[in-house]
Amino acid sequence: MTIPILNDIKSMRHDIDLILYSNLPRQLLESRLNYDFEYIDGIDDFGLVMNSATSVDCDATAQAYNLRHLEWRQRLEDEAARLKSIRPDLVIANIPYLTLAAAGHLGLPAIALSSLNWYDLYQAYLGGRPEAAGILERILASHAAASLFLKLTPCLPMTELARVTELIELGPSARIGVKDPVGLRKGLEIPVGHKVGVVAYGGIAARLPIEEWPVIDGWTWLIPEAWNQRRADFRPFETSGMAFPDLLASADLIVTKPGYGTYTEAACNGVAVLAQERPDWPETPYFDAWMKANARYLSLPEASILAGDIQDQIEYLTGLKAGQSPQPTGIAQASDIILKEIRKLQERL
Repeated sequence: MTIPILNDIKSMRHDIDLILYSNLPRQLLESRLNYDFEYIDGIDDFGLVMNSATSVDCDATAQAYNLRHLEWRQRLEDEAARLKSIRPDLVIANIPYLTLAAAGHLGLPAIALSSLNWYDLYQAYLGGRPEAAGILERILASHAAASLFLKLTPCLPMTELARVTELIELGPSARIGVKDPVGLRKGLEIPVGHKVGVVAYGGIAARLPIEEWPVIDGWTWLIPEAWNQRRADFRPFETSGMAFPDLLASADLIVTKPGYGTYTEAACNGVAVLAQERPDWPETPYFDAWMKANARYLSLPEASILAGDIQDQIEYLTGLKAGQSPQPTGIAQASDIILKEIRKLQERL
């Protein structure tokens, strides 16, 4: 959700230098950001420890938070020293609260940007633990360093954060792809007339047991090449020669898990969505409500997805008439707010 906003900002202000402080591989960031940037690896931000793409390891997550907060003073000093060496004029955080706390420690202006926050997620999974109150208090206090929290639709309500920072709800952020269904089928040698489904589980590494899926007549599935499945009805989507937004926009349907980027990109590109249910995830009710209002969308239990018991649902979804796709209005809205803050900073110099 952040990269489209950075691309929009740079398109209007080439004089702004970007420093991306991230755990994501530089190559991935370069594939999505249209402009040069400085890269710093290894931000102290883990969020949740996962057993799988959709299962949280609560015990391991609790241990990680306990360690972080036992070492809080040293970690805060280390993060502040790192920020001081970078010397940014503005910190845009999505949404490492230690970095926000360090920005506040140094008196650096900061804007938070996300659809979720770690206060609400910690509360949802670990709020009943004896140590939770102290950790939650520190997470909340860290967000006070942000003068604004830009909430990108669909998003959590974030009622607790409203006590410490100004919340501004914006439209969605999503990349819009170029629709070329003919070129997609030609490039991957997909039979004419076949529907094309994408199987993608977002940023968390996961492999579905797709070799156990039944062959569904008239369908070809695009899957990650790393899944190493050569059945005739599967194609590795990396060999399409298309950027992922273009590939998605050119497909008929995506099978996925709940996730901000995949949901908003599918909806804004008019692609039907079949999702694995994730009832424990705090964003799920807000995602579900928004997707039902803005996309052809259904969710199924994990067992049905794993078994490939999806034929009735995918035929139903792709048989529906596509409505008006939502627009990623949050990109321009967020860019406008951030650029105004930058202009204010420049006027003070």
